[in-house]
Amino acid sequence: MKAIILIGSKTDDSESAKIHEMMLEELKKLNWDATSIILEDKNIAYCTGCFGCWVQTPGECVIKDYEETIVRKMVHSDLIIYITPIVFGGYSSILKKALDRQISRVLPYFTKIDGEVHHKKRYEKEQSLLGIGILDNPDAEKEEVFKTLVARNSINMWSPYQRAMIYTRGQDSLDFVNNFNNALREVKAIL
Repeated sequence: MKAIILIGSKTDDSESAKIHEMMLEELKKLNWDATSIILEDKNIAYCTGCFGCWVQTPGECVIKDYEETIVRKMVHSDLIIYITPIVFGGYSSILKKALDRQISRVLPYFTKIDGEVHHKKRYEKEQSLLGIGILDNPDAEKEEVFKTLVARNSINMWSPYQRAMIYTRGQDSLDFVNNFNNALREVKAIL
């Protein structure tokens, strides 16, 4: 089983690094092959909205940078994990920039899912999605928006399983690890 972890936190965020290390330890215990990508360190351009990934080079962005590696790893993974501070209920700008370039993972054609119009999937293999949102303090509204965002993104990317977890800075580590392990068991059950 393969997992890719996209880290949308600043490199000097010690709490995010702690969460990341705990996750890697648990993934290793459960025999997951995990790859972590610290997005702040990578050369990733903003999406220009040109749709070249649909019409000029189907499935590949026309911008040649590190995003190519990310997409390749995502397509071959079983689980995609986001680690991000929650900003106004959403992803950090670091993570959002990388995710905007994911449009190449779906086709420019449409289908209905539960009465809603969504893109058709490009690849047969599906990836589960686990979003880890970090808050400085409890905030029910931001938590709800973040959970909704992860759920909606999972529909667009055809994820067979999705879960959003909230980590509040200073939270009990054991509580986080237990919740993370429960999510991993749920992902494994559908593989």
